[in-house]
Amino acid sequence: MTAFPVHDTDVLIVGGGLAALRVALSARQAGADVIVAVKRRLGQSGSSANTSGGYAAASPELDPEDSAWQHYADTIAGGGWVNERGLVRAVTDEAPARLRELWEIGAQFQRRNGQYYLSPSGDHRHPRVLVPVHMRGTDVTLPMRDVVIAAGVHLLENTLVVDLLCDDGRVAGAVGLRRDAVGGCLIRARAVVLAAGGAGRLFSVTSNPVDVTGGGYALAARAGVPLRDMEFIQFYPWRLVRPFKNSRVPVQPSTFVTGGRLYNSRGERFMERYDAVKKEAATRDVSAQGIFDQIRFGLSVDGGVVLDVSDVSDEQFRFQNPKVIERLEPRGINYREIPLIIAPEAHFFMGGVMTTDTGATPVEGLFAAGENAGGAHGGNRLNSNAIPETQVMGHRAGLAAAALRGRAPGRVDERLARAWETRLAGVRDETTDASPAMDALLAELQQKMWLGLGIVRTAEGLTRALADTAAIRDRLAGTPHETIGNLVAGIELEDLCTTGVAIASGALLRTESRSAHYREDFPDTDPAWLRTIVYQGGRVSTRPIEHDPDEETRFQARPAAPASPNDFVE
Repeated sequence: MTAFPVHDTDVLIVGGGLAALRVALSARQAGADVIVAVKRRLGQSGSSANTSGGYAAASPELDPEDSAWQHYADTIAGGGWVNERGLVRAVTDEAPARLRELWEIGAQFQRRNGQYYLSPSGDHRHPRVLVPVHMRGTDVTLPMRDVVIAAGVHLLENTLVVDLLCDDGRVAGAVGLRRDAVGGCLIRARAVVLAAGGAGRLFSVTSNPVDVTGGGYALAARAGVPLRDMEFIQFYPWRLVRPFKNSRVPVQPSTFVTGGRLYNSRGERFMERYDAVKKEAATRDVSAQGIFDQIRFGLSVDGGVVLDVSDVSDEQFRFQNPKVIERLEPRGINYREIPLIIAPEAHFFMGGVMTTDTGATPVEGLFAAGENAGGAHGGNRLNSNAIPETQVMGHRAGLAAAALRGRAPGRVDERLARAWETRLAGVRDETTDASPAMDALLAELQQKMWLGLGIVRTAEGLTRALADTAAIRDRLAGTPHETIGNLVAGIELEDLCTTGVAIASGALLRTESRSAHYREDFPDTDPAWLRTIVYQGGRVSTRPIEHDPDEETRFQARPAAPASPNDFVE
């Protein structure tokens, strides 16, 4: 028998951001017992708490001329036509209903003149993005946390889920380790939902906080669950690197719709070459490639490109970018009197676990939602489409997982738990910080992945990235983990390596450039690659994307008829 304490539940949720919160709430409301296991604090860590929190929804309450169909069309076109159509339809159809529920929970979004303000974006044909009042994810996560706790969801905070337990093709639970003490637990569950976020810490420059290390992808891969579209990684183009060198301050996409301009060291408005129509308001994949090209070809200014906001009114800039103002004004600095330099950063993973439109995976009882799930965003996520996906797919996965509460629990093989007990026996010190040697190994991995898996890729660089991850894994295997900090760091490094291999494998196979995947040795988009790449068991394969061959023509028609309330029936 394992010495770990044992928890029994209907639904175990791995993660603590907006997807996990939505899964927990919907599953609990459906009558299931629910446990949430999160590395740090529920609703106060991970990418959800740190995002600016925009929510894209085509709601007739907000804009009668917009429609779910137009949101769907924008999402498919912006995703490079490789989105899973059923997932996109679910998100765009149900986003307004889930938004109304956030209002009821207490999430507050910006208003002007008594009406909700819809922020414009080059990604969307209509302004349809609502932004939280303080432009912080916690404007949404904290009200949701309060409701989830009040509903009776049980928390295992500071708990790192390290392995899934499976029984003859069905999930039976998971093993967790404390990240703040020497200890662990075994969780028996009828359903498990992976909602642990992305893997931005794979890269040296990222918007993601320190705990976003690909755990959900690695858990799925070790359980033999297929991952899809892992080659598609979004690099947010507009991070201010001057005057903010050591902290993340993004420029909001609406800035470029309202007059923001970008220039390289020659004074060229270079984005005109990448998108002659939208220019600076181009989609994120195009903008990131344009800015990165200036940097790599020696046309940068202080490591980035110049942002000119002289055509943006002061009122508009302050409203759109309060984080910039909050950082500068207390220091007596006028943003119009200093150089503003921006550069890209790793931001969001479009790929992830392969699921149905209820979040189900091929393993019975195992689900995924949010950034852990792939398919909805295709090759490039549109501005503020992430949070509606967490709410729509989190709700669907929560209901589907709760529906399994009446089944008999799976048989739990405790050998994995005992193996982790053995690893813990080697921990002599409860120090939670990683050693300088482990920090250096992470920094080395991040730098190598930035070069091999970053914005511009080649066969040579991708092959080298595979070799680099193998070498770092070998070194990691020989490194003793005598402190809690080093054990956790080692687990997270292994998860990042697993994720890196899946990315490089898919990117090597996709011999074209599409959306956020840019191959310098295959710079053109190839219609033959209208396919999904699947990574499973260390191998890659492809399958076609089911789609209407006439959809591109229909999407460009932009119907003028007002939206019907029937567009939003759940």
